[in-house]
Amino acid sequence: LYACRLCNYREESDNPLIFRNIIKKEVKNALHTVPSAVSDDPTLPRSQNAICENCGHHEAVFFQSDTGQSDSLALIFVCCNCDHKWVQ
Repeated sequence: LYACRLCNYREESDNPLIFRNIIKKEVKNALHTVPSAVSDDPTLPRSQNAICENCGHHEAVFFQSDTGQSDSLALIFVCCNCDHKWVQ
């Protein structure tokens, strides 16, 4: 049953679904667009606690993805040793 909060209008419904959120992009798909040289950028923040699963190095630069999804909170990390990229 759909019902208006402002007036007394009511309508029967066969489907109880009111809203569906469909995610169209994944941040992991954006990793191929990140250039490897981003690890040399001195303006990006660096983490000494990020462990690269490729080489075991502990330093990586990180930034938030700009894939057009303003609700995405995932961080992209790039290893400063081997330029391996991952999402956290």
